[in-house]
Amino acid sequence: CGGGSTAGSGNPNPAPTASTTPTAVDSIVIPLYSYPTGEYASQWQALYNFQTNKSVYVIVNPSNGPGTSPDPNFTDAIATLQSKNFKALGYVDTNYANNSLPSVESQIDEWFSFYPNINGIFLDNVNPNNYTYYASLYNYIKAKNQSYLVVLNPGANIDTSFFKIADKIIVYEGSYQNFLGYNYTYFQEPSSDVCIIITGTPSQNDFYEAQSHGFSINSSCQYITNYSGSSEYYYVSSYLSLY
Repeated sequence: CGGGSTAGSGNPNPAPTASTTPTAVDSIVIPLYSYPTGEYASQWQALYNFQTNKSVYVIVNPSNGPGTSPDPNFTDAIATLQSKNFKALGYVDTNYANNSLPSVESQIDEWFSFYPNINGIFLDNVNPNNYTYYASLYNYIKAKNQSYLVVLNPGANIDTSFFKIADKIIVYEGSYQNFLGYNYTYFQEPSSDVCIIITGTPSQNDFYEAQSHGFSINSSCQYITNYSGSSEYYYVSSYLSLY
């Protein structure tokens, strides 16, 4: 993932009411970019052991994308995730719409060729000012199979029109401290489509504070981790059991 941590005064959206503000997380988008065997096998095992009734989406990232050929260890990892009814999403970096559409489409093709059971695509580093580019990719993926999921990650506030071309959007990706100042709201969208990824969350109390702030912007799709830094997505959150 590679979003920003933009904070601001908020979208001119309807004010929340007690009946519309979510009170529980219903889905979790988990970036796990480490290799499923060897040094980080325990992290994958922790995910395999995770028991939940929530919808879980795991972003799989062999090599900043699908890599150059199928890897049996990732094939096995995807199958194990799906045996738990988790969804596996293939990572593709759009580089803020600077990567050409043909090059991104080629990576998408490789995902479905190398790992035909993948459930969809996670488009990272989304440029919030280029709707046409992402609409084209959304249509490209859905043309393969309408059931394939498309998750966009601008990592920051984005115009709500983008929800027409995504199944879920990461509207914030960044630190716990910065998230507390994030005030954009999305009450005209289903809360399960409004996702946040919070890093560097120091304690369980802070976890619950971040969760509550997520509810206040109409996000019931959340992932909150204690890890931060360059390897923050090599490990699963120590707070998984709190879900």
